[in-house]
Amino acid sequence: MRRRAVLAVLLFSVSLSRGEVFKDGETVCFYGDSITHAGRFHSYVYDYYLTRFPERKIRFVNAGVAGDSAGGAQGRLAEDVAVKKPTSVAIMFGMNDVNRGSYVVEPSAQQLAAQRSALEGYRANLATLVERLRAEVGNPRLYFITPSPFDQTAVNDRNNNQPGCNDGLGRCAAVVRELAEKSGGTVVDFHAPMTALNVEQQKADSRYTLIGPDRVHPGAPGHLMMAWLFLKAQGAPALVSRVGIDAARQAVATSDNAVVSGLSAKDGGVSFNVLEKALPFPVAEAALPVLAQVPIERDLDQEVVAVSGLAAGTYELAIDGAPVGRFTAQALADGVNLALNPAAPQVRQAKAVAALNESRCATENILRNYAAVRWFLRMRQVNPDDAAAVKVFAETQMSKKGYFEEQVPTYLEKWPTRGETLAAVARLEEELFQARTPVAHAYGVRPVQ
Repeated sequence: MRRRAVLAVLLFSVSLSRGEVFKDGETVCFYGDSITHAGRFHSYVYDYYLTRFPERKIRFVNAGVAGDSAGGAQGRLAEDVAVKKPTSVAIMFGMNDVNRGSYVVEPSAQQLAAQRSALEGYRANLATLVERLRAEVGNPRLYFITPSPFDQTAVNDRNNNQPGCNDGLGRCAAVVRELAEKSGGTVVDFHAPMTALNVEQQKADSRYTLIGPDRVHPGAPGHLMMAWLFLKAQGAPALVSRVGIDAARQAVATSDNAVVSGLSAKDGGVSFNVLEKALPFPVAEAALPVLAQVPIERDLDQEVVAVSGLAAGTYELAIDGAPVGRFTAQALADGVNLALNPAAPQVRQAKAVAALNESRCATENILRNYAAVRWFLRMRQVNPDDAAAVKVFAETQMSKKGYFEEQVPTYLEKWPTRGETLAAVARLEEELFQARTPVAHAYGVRPVQ
């Protein structure tokens, strides 16, 4: 009963508004802070699009910068978003807007005032950012993502809690929903369902969390849940393909998003060829644990093969001559989902696509690190395009320690050759578009002696 209650919260949250899946030729910018910059939720979303719609060319662009906020992001709107000419922009800020340092066990009047001021600043900055996106980026479709949680309820061995911070992010989430309603955008709610799942799981394990030990940055399971929430908000289809074979009649009963040929029956079994029009959604190994709590397989990953009309008994299912599992006649009649079966060649192909996409993300992240340095320099009134000024600042005014500071020397050395990295990202994108093309496979079902 408890899991049903949590699931109801999750499903309610993702059904508050509904967008639509991205179309062929779109460019999608994910505009945010470190959770976007170095995170993986958008790459998981891209994995889904690459494998589910292999006929579409959609470009995903990481426009996240660590440490950024709805106010700070306005200084990079032109070069990080507008120049990409996106058709859709997904906006997620809040973690650095909420003023985490003002949240303590017993906040003073001054700290409470700082919390309120931060919320009003967030509201004003986000509204201005949306106005500028509409005016300066060609009126793209907007996805308003509520902030992912600060996990204030998990138990860990670090002295890093900021009680009440997640409640503050909940108020930021309410601002996001209000602004989306006024602006006609699509809401993607990360905050409420992720918080609900954390709290529920912590009843049994106080150390459970979708977020990392810093209480801020989600781990791989959290990012997969975020991808699920994003795709659900778009109404993304669950179906990869569904093939139904009636062995008794030697007939194809169903062929959804697939072409079936060469059906024949022999020795109590059946064989046939299948050319699917999509690949299964590949799930990263590190993210697999969240499948036990969230219906991602049911909602996004249904690659079903059903064979009815077999005599009672156990059967081996093989694809391209290699076994992928043993199933009862009843299980085969009900349908077997192959989307997460590591022995299935389609799954292996999808995982290869995901690995290639990971390479693309890592290469693109080099550019994000440059963007982060440029943001850092501008915040300190240094022109990032004046190499001499940057060098003087680095040598005479800048600390030698810190996330941004440690990247400045690399920026000075590598920024002039960024075109090579851009070209590498483009090459990897083209490789992805080739690697995700489905191929035909030979299926065989035979009784186990």
